[in-house]
Amino acid sequence: MKCLVAIAVLSSLSAPAAIAQTPDRSVTFEYYYRIKWGQEIAFKQLYRKNHEPILKELQKQGFIVAMRTDLPFTHMAGGERWDMRVTITWRDGAAAVEMGGDLDKAMAAARKKLYPDEAKLDAEETQRFSMLEEHWDVIVTKVSD
Repeated sequence: MKCLVAIAVLSSLSAPAAIAQTPDRSVTFEYYYRIKWGQEIAFKQLYRKNHEPILKELQKQGFIVAMRTDLPFTHMAGGERWDMRVTITWRDGAAAVEMGGDLDKAMAAARKKLYPDEAKLDAEETQRFSMLEEHWDVIVTKVSD
């Protein structure tokens, strides 16, 4: 019995060292949304209702390491304007962009779990995207703290 406890303790002590030596393979994306004038409130409501819960489910499953939403304090000129930025740090590149893999399966399962009325969700997501003037994604690299 003492031998098993010793092995368990030694294993737990060596695990953090192994984790600390693992390189960070996370990838950060910034998702920008330029919303049509007069549609901002409705867009944000649909985003919070339908898309954000799916992302939070993916975060619980470990695909997403960190997530935040920012709104600009001031107004910007037309082409430079964005109305909402969502920054997501994915655990690795595959989690961020892999098509047909584990992420797609997890997202489909989250949609099914959270929204049993798939037709309603699809209609509301179509409505949300119709409120956009433009949407773009940027992969960012941390240069310094």
